[in-house]
Amino acid sequence: MRRFTTLLCLFFLFFSCSILAQNCKKIGVVSSWPPLTVFDSEGAAGLDVEIVKLIFGEANMCFKFVRLPSSARTFEEMSKGEIDVSTMTSFTQYRLKYGTFSKSYRDEKMRLLSLKKPTTLPSLEQLVSQDKTIGLSIGSYYGAELNQLMNKQKHKDQFVSLASANSRIEMLMKERVDFIIDDIISAHYYKTSLGYSNLNVWPYVVHDNPVHLLLSHQAFDESEVNKINSAIETLKTDIDSIVMNYLNSN
Repeated sequence: MRRFTTLLCLFFLFFSCSILAQNCKKIGVVSSWPPLTVFDSEGAAGLDVEIVKLIFGEANMCFKFVRLPSSARTFEEMSKGEIDVSTMTSFTQYRLKYGTFSKSYRDEKMRLLSLKKPTTLPSLEQLVSQDKTIGLSIGSYYGAELNQLMNKQKHKDQFVSLASANSRIEMLMKERVDFIIDDIISAHYYKTSLGYSNLNVWPYVVHDNPVHLLLSHQAFDESEVNKINSAIETLKTDIDSIVMNYLNSN
């Protein structure tokens, strides 16, 4: 009888764990955008991964990370139910079809990076009119000004879409593109951690905007969205400290 009771308890424990695992939110992580997100043999890491762990821990929600090869796959995978959460997501009306935007958890500051020293730049139009090429992350949003230029037939060949941050910085260092656009946190990482001291960050503001978690309509109900938003508000000071650590790291 005691053996039967033990087996029954083990069965219910296994069943409960299986149900819990099924209810874990699947968080998409772009595999190669250091130091923001990385997914390797040791799992997910990076600035936004650290922040997401804090938020979901505070919200007391089960979660697991799912590797994404590029930003471009994010919304396709969300529409198929392969992921429930997109990290570091800029707001656009189009993306509302996939999910609910959480409160912003940090600011993103996109800048031009080049080997050439910065000059005064009145607009991105002037830059591309000089036949300069720009490397970009596939599927990322860089603001209305750049979006309009990318949609012009005469400029489309000047924008080179690349899946990983490593490929973008390598293309720039090998002078296969004239510029790349990236977050200033990534620029700091390239200069300090990767040793590209000759990299220049242009002051021209390509796109400054808050970034959010995009929470799938299928996976999150209103109460869960509220829990995430409450966690972000509660953790604001802690999140700001994490961001500053990445900006000040050597």
